[in-house]
Amino acid sequence: MARHQVAELGDVPPGTLRRVAVSGRDLCLAHVPDVGLFAIDDVCTHEHALLSDGELIGCEVECPEHFSRFDLRTGKVHSLPAMDDTRTYDVVVEGSDIFVEIPESNAETS
Repeated sequence: MARHQVAELGDVPPGTLRRVAVSGRDLCLAHVPDVGLFAIDDVCTHEHALLSDGELIGCEVECPEHFSRFDLRTGKVHSLPAMDDTRTYDVVVEGSDIFVEIPESNAETS
């Protein structure tokens, strides 16, 4: 795994979504109140819409275009029209720094 610092805790208050770029891909960082931080691919699997522009509903993010919902913990799609799951990434917090872990096979080399 390649660990990448993507933000600080103050950048992603509880109840918010934020788009971050990591290793050549766009991710949606979500801070679910009283649960934690999650990272998934930012583009909806149905059509090109940014999930980070959507709405956080519990442990799900709702696409702003056609309202498909994805579970932030598993990446599973929970409502149509999207039919394909999305990819999730491990998030680690150290102090006030937020890191996302990207599998080496997906990480770009510098």
